[in-house]
Amino acid sequence: MQTDFPARINARRVGHVRGWRWIVEAFYLVRQQPLTWMLLAGGYLLIHFAVAAIPLLGPPLTFFLGPIFAGGFVLAAQQAEHGSELRLSVLFAGFRQAPRALLNVGMLYLGLLLLAMMLLSAAMPLLGIHMIAGQNAQELPRLEGPVSLFMLLSAALMFLLSLCYWFAPALVVLNGLGPWQALRDSFRAGMANWPAVLLSAFMLALLLFLALLPLGLGLLLWFPVLYVTAYTGWKDLFAPQAD
Repeated sequence: MQTDFPARINARRVGHVRGWRWIVEAFYLVRQQPLTWMLLAGGYLLIHFAVAAIPLLGPPLTFFLGPIFAGGFVLAAQQAEHGSELRLSVLFAGFRQAPRALLNVGMLYLGLLLLAMMLLSAAMPLLGIHMIAGQNAQELPRLEGPVSLFMLLSAALMFLLSLCYWFAPALVVLNGLGPWQALRDSFRAGMANWPAVLLSAFMLALLLFLALLPLGLGLLLWFPVLYVTAYTGWKDLFAPQAD
């Protein structure tokens, strides 16, 4: 049976400061039910590391399952915003709503990452970068050439790829998009609002550093805020607005 997906979801353009506001709004949502959010984040991390430990199959499985759990966090954030008391079962809400589309989002994103790695490898000799083997077994190989340029190119390409995934799980579970459409519209929205997305990513990285300082206890709050930020960003760019 063929499923009809919306052709395109147009995103709004917002100022770069909104990227920080997404984090603030996520914090306010998490603060309403902090213990439940911490348990949800901790449960997901346990599942993630358990799956990643499976020989050979573990790493790709984490890519496939990641969007399904991300969809669950988005649905949990929507429920929390509407005043519902969250239950731990909401962690698996993505498995009940659009699991195939979310799984395909992970598969497509992994494919894009592998393609990007192939392109970067092919670009190394074109940029004059060569890998020099170590003089002994203990010395790691090193790169010679314009390494800074290559690192900048790699970072830019990875950021562009991250735009494909940033809003994709939310677009699947909240807008009913198919996997390819979700990646496409997430990228279009990210490109239209790249300063806000970049600011949000930078501030989340800074908050991660601060969360690690008190013996890592801040991670119990940082992880839920990270996951809920995907919902607050989606709401700002895609959700219908009242007149």
